[in-house]
Amino acid sequence: MQVAPADRKPALRTLPPTFWQHLLAAELTPHKVESVLATVHSTGLDPLTVLRTFPGLSPGEKLRLSRADMRAFDRVRADNVHLLTGEQLPDPASESFAALFVHGDPELLEMPRVGIVGTRNCSTYGKAVARKFAQALSEAGCLVVSGGALGIDAEAHEGALAGGGKTAIVVGSGVDVVYPAVHRPLFERVVQSGGLLISQFAAGTKPASYRFLWRNRLVAALSQVLLVVEAPQRSGALSTASIAAELGQHVCVVPGSITHSGFRGSHGLIRDGAILVDHPDQVLEMLGLERQNNASPAEDLTQVQQTILDSLSDEPITPEKISEATGLEVVEILAELTDLEVYGWILRDGIGYAKAP
Repeated sequence: MQVAPADRKPALRTLPPTFWQHLLAAELTPHKVESVLATVHSTGLDPLTVLRTFPGLSPGEKLRLSRADMRAFDRVRADNVHLLTGEQLPDPASESFAALFVHGDPELLEMPRVGIVGTRNCSTYGKAVARKFAQALSEAGCLVVSGGALGIDAEAHEGALAGGGKTAIVVGSGVDVVYPAVHRPLFERVVQSGGLLISQFAAGTKPASYRFLWRNRLVAALSQVLLVVEAPQRSGALSTASIAAELGQHVCVVPGSITHSGFRGSHGLIRDGAILVDHPDQVLEMLGLERQNNASPAEDLTQVQQTILDSLSDEPITPEKISEATGLEVVEILAELTDLEVYGWILRDGIGYAKAP
């Protein structure tokens, strides 16, 4: 939902909060939002009256406007939810959205911000990548932004929490509506840790498929760098990446196996000019940041990881062979191999795993 032209931005903060609840509930087209705000600014009439009597509203917009949930609005206003408008939003979100509901401290939006997106049906490798990148970025002082969905989104939020930093969940519903319901504990932990829940929709708005598509634009607009992890050819992450590129943001992609269909969209982004990254430090460099963990690489390894690494050479071997050499269970080895691969200690091919040069 676009804002009015720049010379009218300061006036947005003076409009009553109830007006914004109704405006967001109506889900107007960007052009209509501009027209409504311009009319309010130029006439000085009551903003809600202008909105309700605006001649260009469609039947659907009128119906949504009439159903604005003011009880939900009253609840969120009493629950540490802030209404941000116009110049209160970071660029480029301030140029693309008229208002947002933010549960938590809005000053977190001044932090360096990295969006992490990808498929819901992700691989174990994709989950590990999302979690490890998010943890490192969080530890370095970044706000990790994602959509709260299953799969890569959830791992990104979990990684940020593990790093002791902050994360923001951008929802495709009202800021007070948890979706998917199974993620209620995750949402609660994000809020309790001092993170953010963010919505472009009116309080009380229920989730809908088209709203998640709209949500993608907000994720892109809030992310100074957008990191794509495991996106198949048909993926909402690809639309988010496209929007981020249009907005002039850095779009980065973590590559995966060329034989895995879950990475075909990711590799397509790389072919089209996205930046290939294989370590969190490369993302931090784009933001002018450095990792806060000053331990040497060897000190970062656990004893189990070092044991596995010592069993490898430059010739790839299977996890079963590693098990024979180390005495470790294959299941435990597979989990550790994922971490070692993410951080560049080992390489994987069709045969197995080898020590990185």
